[in-house]
Amino acid sequence: MGRRTPGGALLLLLACFYALFLGGSFYTSDGDVMFHTTESLVRRGTLAVQPDPALPQIVAGQNGRWYGKYDPGLPLIAAPFFALGDALADINHAHRTALAALVVLLAPVLAAAGAAAITGVLAGDLFGARRGIGIALIAGIASPLWPYARTLFPEAILACALAGAVALAVHAARRGDPRVRDWIAVGAVFGVGMLVRAAFATYALPLAILVLSARAVPDIRAAIRRLAALGIGVLPFALGLLAHNALRFGDPFRFGYPGEGFTTPPWEGIAGLLFSPGKSVFLYAPPLILAAILWPRFRRAQPALGGFLAAAWIVALAFYGSWWAWGGGWCWGPRFLVPLIPLGLLPLGMLPAARGWRIAAAALVALGIAAQIVSTRVDVTLYYAVGEAAGVNSNHAWVAPGDAPLVWAADELAAGQTEPLALFHLGDLGLPPTWSVGVPLLCAAGIALGAWRIRMAIRSG
Repeated sequence: MGRRTPGGALLLLLACFYALFLGGSFYTSDGDVMFHTTESLVRRGTLAVQPDPALPQIVAGQNGRWYGKYDPGLPLIAAPFFALGDALADINHAHRTALAALVVLLAPVLAAAGAAAITGVLAGDLFGARRGIGIALIAGIASPLWPYARTLFPEAILACALAGAVALAVHAARRGDPRVRDWIAVGAVFGVGMLVRAAFATYALPLAILVLSARAVPDIRAAIRRLAALGIGVLPFALGLLAHNALRFGDPFRFGYPGEGFTTPPWEGIAGLLFSPGKSVFLYAPPLILAAILWPRFRRAQPALGGFLAAAWIVALAFYGSWWAWGGGWCWGPRFLVPLIPLGLLPLGMLPAARGWRIAAAALVALGIAAQIVSTRVDVTLYYAVGEAAGVNSNHAWVAPGDAPLVWAADELAAGQTEPLALFHLGDLGLPPTWSVGVPLLCAAGIALGAWRIRMAIRSG
């Protein structure tokens, strides 16, 4: 297979690339609530926040306190970033909250870059460094992973957790004698995802199938030991999730979603996630079309991973397709499916060398890049705001093709209705003017260094 895929170089390149495209806000009230929770955790040592009539996602808890409706993982992960931004603002006499908010966005930046890099390393182990690098870059810039690298939604972190758990499971299975601690590590990485969003547990069954099938187990007791080790890794995070519920509501099994449920007919939500003009995963991540075509070949070559992908897509589509807000709300594309997209591109490693296949791949990748560019240069939430003001249900994705978010965003971009990029306006946060030049240059240097190391890996591969 040649040299190993340069995961560190991919991480550096994509993280610096994503950082350059950071905007000046969280874009949704979900992000605002998670930021308020992070701020309260760092500055006051509590997950409780102040009630705000403009943020219905802040819900009443026990003892007269108010909490964000979401699970605690993202605020916990964001807390060190907030503390760093707060410290930088204090040193430079800048706007503390605004700078902390920008630095917090580095959490999804690093997570998205990590998801693509991990997928690339896994693909490199399967198909060689050159194809691993290609799949990582396709996942990184030709799929919605890029837009979600710049928003305070959990999707980028979930994508990283899922890719990490799967890569660790495959690595453990390749050992001649997998150790118990290897499976515990798989469970721990998966547990991080559960702490970020409890619904991440829907991938537990596909992961268990992978753990048992990636390397044949000699008997039932060995299978039980492997699954038990997986459970031991997950357990602390599951207990943390339940403790968070008990803290907020006095009931470990009460989550913050009262009045919401699985009320959509599954066939309607699944069809929308696959084919609707507003939320089709193939429309927002065109390379997945080719990955789906190549999946049978991938399944024959990599039966364990092929089976995992099939099971994961089935459970994700069935679960989220039944959710009342199956489209994910005011967001870019099928938000709930984003964690699966990087791994879902693995079958591209089976791309035949024939010219026709390569032309098709290049065309779909180009379409994917174009789709993400328009979303990273305009504020897509304005599309939903305008629609809702006109009485259109923001969760309804079966719009006319000409009225789809992709078309609207492209029109806005063509009309020059773009938003400023935050790193080029750091002076607005009270930082010295040199920061608005120095930080983008530092990111550019990181991109150049990552690209050089990737080029060297390709040449020697």
